[in-house]
Amino acid sequence: MQMELLKKPIRSYRTIEIRETEEMLENSIIVPDSKPDIKDILLADAECYVTSIEKSGRMIEVGGEIKYRVLYSSDTPEPRPENMIAHFTWSFSVPKPKADGEIGVFAKCRCQHTEVSIINGRKILVRTVIALICRFYEIKSDEIGREILGENVYLKTTPINVVTLKENSGITAKVSNILSLPHGSPAIKEILFSRINLGPAELSYRDEDPCLESKGTAYVLYRSDTMDESIESVVLEFPVKTTTGIRAGNDGIVLASNVLKKWEIEPLEDNDGLNTQLSVNMEIEVDAQALGFEEQTIIEDAYSIDYRLDLKRNPVNLITDEREVTDNVDINQRIRIDDSGQLAEVLMVCANERNIASMVNDNNVSIQGTVGVDTVFSAVDRQIKSHQIEIPFSHDFGLPDIGRWKVIEACFNIEDVSFDIAGSDSIELSIRLKIKLRVSKVEEIVCTEDLMAIKEEYRRKAPIILYFAHPEDTLWSIAKTYRVPLSRLAVDNGIDASAKLEPGKRLFIM
Repeated sequence: MQMELLKKPIRSYRTIEIRETEEMLENSIIVPDSKPDIKDILLADAECYVTSIEKSGRMIEVGGEIKYRVLYSSDTPEPRPENMIAHFTWSFSVPKPKADGEIGVFAKCRCQHTEVSIINGRKILVRTVIALICRFYEIKSDEIGREILGENVYLKTTPINVVTLKENSGITAKVSNILSLPHGSPAIKEILFSRINLGPAELSYRDEDPCLESKGTAYVLYRSDTMDESIESVVLEFPVKTTTGIRAGNDGIVLASNVLKKWEIEPLEDNDGLNTQLSVNMEIEVDAQALGFEEQTIIEDAYSIDYRLDLKRNPVNLITDEREVTDNVDINQRIRIDDSGQLAEVLMVCANERNIASMVNDNNVSIQGTVGVDTVFSAVDRQIKSHQIEIPFSHDFGLPDIGRWKVIEACFNIEDVSFDIAGSDSIELSIRLKIKLRVSKVEEIVCTEDLMAIKEEYRRKAPIILYFAHPEDTLWSIAKTYRVPLSRLAVDNGIDASAKLEPGKRLFIM
């Protein structure tokens, strides 16, 4: 009977590279004809989104959009806050890494820093540094030798745990909400500034397909529809639910993350014809994988009594563990927002992500990041002013166990922002963050991928051989060298097949 190596394919999902580049975007914004000239810039909020990914040979073209929401003080006899919104597209080429399997990419971006220069009363120049983060992953099938068929063949096998890919999905979901202003709030005449923060997402299995549920928070500064056109602000929270696009298996887990791509807020009339409601429309990109944890058996060694076996071995990098870890970080800081000490009222305080970086050190992961905080307030002379600050934070995560761990994704969400006026120039600021890490453990597994068996003619052997164990000997190595059944060698010498041999131990090989 001929020898035959039985192999089983393992479909693996592995992040092979995370590439983060910084790019500078420079754009000119012209004040619309319906708006007055600019005197001072109060806020220039920049948001960046990835809108398209196209593969072209060895390059990947990543296209996107940057959106500016500018709040400024008008150059009129009685200055008042005005706003304008501008959109610009961008595109960058990213080299694709070399790999054997199918290459996929999940791309996102964030604005790290924005500077504004007033060219004249009708034109401003904005420069924004964006971080483009591309996570490249590889999907491939590795053939792993599981068994050798044949007579008088003895195998030494090793169990390993492997993370396999059950299903992969990347979809864009549209989410809409109708929000109402708090009772007693004046109606909206014009929205001056708005921002939406998407809170941390949790997987929900209440439906047939797993969904991501999170909290959305809308910060809205508006001019009221009253006689004095007072400046008002509201903070509105609302639920967000998006599908992951995959089904959850009984023997695996789902790892998913969501990114807010674009959003719009518009005033909406109520039943009385007043703008006391807001229409929120969002596009959320979801990156999700259904992963299975399987115990596989690989051939570590083999021999035959009748054949000389040559095993062709090949190292394969496999993911043996992958998981998410989360933790909360509280930032409490007193910040000075008005050097003149003329603070009268704080109209709005909102925060957003600037950057985050991670580094694996021994048995932990060190996280460093920055939160941007924008504050709009009025002074005692009723002038509207603003203040911007960037607050750094750091945090350490312990790794699940020892091994070669890699950070696949590091991100944070802003759960809550609160403040108290601490005097005529300062506020006490409190921000709660939720940091999420996705980590994977990579191991190099040496697998048998081919077999050559050479039939040997029967050679007369001595009926009994007396052997004394050497320091490096194992019962397996002796049985393989003399090509006798391992179990028989153990029984003949009255020892366990897995027992450790003492140097000099006398063995009978029959």
